[in-house]
Amino acid sequence: MRILASLDNSFLQQIPHSPGVYRYYNADELLLYVGKALDLHKRVKSYFQKKIDLSPRIGLMVSKIHSIELTVTENETSALLLESNLIKSLKPKYNIIFRDDKSYPYIKISTHQYPLIEYFRGKPQARDTLFGPYPNPYVVRENLDLLQRLFKLRTCTDGSFANRSRPCMLYQVNLCCAPCVAKVSPAQYAEYVKYAKDFLRGNFSDLVAKLSQQMYQFAEQLEFEQASSLRDKIGLIRELQHKQIVSDSNLPINSDILLTREYNQQLFIYLIIIRNGLYVGDKHFAQRLVDSKELILEAFLESYYRSEQLTRLIYLDQALNSDFNEYFYKIYGLKLVYGFKGRLAELALMGRKNLEKVIENSHLDNIYIDACGKLATLLQVERINRIECYDTSHNHGSSAVAAMTVYANGKIDHSLYRKFNLSDSINGDDLLALETVLKRRLANKELPVPEVILVDGGKTQLAISKKLIDELGFCDKIKLIAIFKGEQRKAEFDKVIIDTTTELTFLDEPLLFKLLQTLRDEAHRFAITGHRKKQQQRMQTSQLEDIAGIGASKRKALIAFFGSATAVANAGIEQLQQVDGVGGELANSIYKHFHR
Repeated sequence: MRILASLDNSFLQQIPHSPGVYRYYNADELLLYVGKALDLHKRVKSYFQKKIDLSPRIGLMVSKIHSIELTVTENETSALLLESNLIKSLKPKYNIIFRDDKSYPYIKISTHQYPLIEYFRGKPQARDTLFGPYPNPYVVRENLDLLQRLFKLRTCTDGSFANRSRPCMLYQVNLCCAPCVAKVSPAQYAEYVKYAKDFLRGNFSDLVAKLSQQMYQFAEQLEFEQASSLRDKIGLIRELQHKQIVSDSNLPINSDILLTREYNQQLFIYLIIIRNGLYVGDKHFAQRLVDSKELILEAFLESYYRSEQLTRLIYLDQALNSDFNEYFYKIYGLKLVYGFKGRLAELALMGRKNLEKVIENSHLDNIYIDACGKLATLLQVERINRIECYDTSHNHGSSAVAAMTVYANGKIDHSLYRKFNLSDSINGDDLLALETVLKRRLANKELPVPEVILVDGGKTQLAISKKLIDELGFCDKIKLIAIFKGEQRKAEFDKVIIDTTTELTFLDEPLLFKLLQTLRDEAHRFAITGHRKKQQQRMQTSQLEDIAGIGASKRKALIAFFGSATAVANAGIEQLQQVDGVGGELANSIYKHFHR
């Protein structure tokens, strides 16, 4: 359905109250914007109401609308999919989206007699206390782990908390103070919560001073175990403080720094996040230059800060139109400041250097995209979205681990890597290990099927893999290639075999080789890392076998209770005695074994 946008808005009466997708065109039939709506009539009407505040950028777009094309869909989900496909294929001028549809992670401390500390995404309740946002989930989990070690706050849900009759395993391994069974008083727990909040706000000096005072009091009372515990906490806090790039009063409490750089027809934006006076991380974005740098930056600010909770000031290296500044402050309550001084200037300089590295890496991604296109041609497939590479590592057959590395959506994606623990029954048989890990991987229906599987090896490994893939019914979906070391094990002498027939050298396709070698080397590194960790855990577990009085059943009970052999080794005598079948004498033997 195509309608003309008339000056008297009579065209609005033609728009149905249905879910669907709308497209705006100018007088030259140039596509301006694609959007979706649950109710097309209400959504389109909102753009043409004079009382509605529109950003200068969107206002400019609306002034150019000459006609509107509508597509009615069955539901909002269908509209979302159609919108996404149209934006990707048609690339409308005003569809500038820098971020995904996920909110950024926070640390949340709930309102409760014994508050819960947890990882959080989404819309918070007014009564909750939030710290963040953090640039990625790893930073959040790292902080949560440290907070557990320091203050032992609960992480269980309210339902689990209310129904417990005895402490959970986290209490046994000294990572929770067990408020669920009144192992700590409400007043003492409230003090721990206050310490955690001080920590997250960056009040390290005050926190260290409080803990130091308590430590000396315990020492004077000859309670050396408690004093030692506080000493260790203080050490952890000071260690973290030294790692902080910025932790002083010269920084605004909650602010962001935005740095920009044009390169290769793209605008790169580097975001530095400051929360509670601390540098907590950074993120970067890129958008093709479909319009002026200023308009794209305005689009980013609208998109990113629509759901931002804690930012108050945004420092820019790019001055924007005063009309936009006023609109942005009116709608979002956020002040835009041009330029940097003092500590902000130091952070901005650091950010500039990091931004150059981001641009350098983006260039590498472009190289990989070109290489992937070349591989698609060689394999005679339309496109390649995902390549998986496999390698194994073991020590004379024991502690065997397989690793999978992934190239997906134009880059080598570390978040998609996977490890596979392999049974010792494989007994160092690399071919059997390869066959085993491929069977397990392809049985996983939750992961997308790759267009290409890369194996580390020669024709034998390739033939084994091909036979398996044919048996599993993937022969028409997955192409196979192998890479193996050439003479003197030098990278320039590596060879690649495609479907057991075609052999390529580095000189034939250097860019493609760079991509495949990186995937292979990453798989090798990842497999070795997993193998060493597994071997270390096994060595610790085997130590339990050397303790008199511990057979297979008690060993199993200890591991089940504490979660790992490392936790058993760190447990105290009283904790060990809580395991069924472990009495005082045996608990002493276990403790002495690990603390001699």
